Amino acid sequence: MAGRAGRHRGQSGTTLIELLVATLIMGLAVVMLVGLFSTGAVQSVLANRDAAAQAATAYELEKVGAAQYSSSPASYSECFASDGISSTAVVAYQGTCPGASKIRADVSVRQIQGNLQQWTIVVNGAAGGPIGNPVSTFRVNR
Repeated sequence: MAGRAGRHRGQSGTTLIELLVATLIMGLAVVMLVGLFSTGAVQSVLANRDAAAQAATAYELEKVGAAQYSSSPASYSECFASDGISSTAVVAYQGTCPGASKIRADVSVRQIQGNLQQWTIVVNGAAGGPIGNPVSTFRVNR
């Protein structure tokens, strides 16, 4: 009892202020952790979308390069699912993609002069906006 007799009445235990400060600090830590997790999830979705767009661009470049030269080519669009290029659907240029497709590659061709053609690939996301920059390649009939 000697130890207890030396204390003043307000010095035993934790005060309400100490509890409020501790709760505030823990609350801020939880808010920051939730923010980090949501930012990570958004970045993961964007990285997946960008990788799918790069794969679609590479696929279309290979397709244009492998095709035989045509003196009257037509522009077209091709739709891809975001999980890969295993299932594609060719639609009219800048047409609407089927439901499961998340990415559309618009491939346009322009006759520059004589036997020279410029092929441009623009990849668009589900919201309709472009993903990345357009990519162009040239074809010549020799």
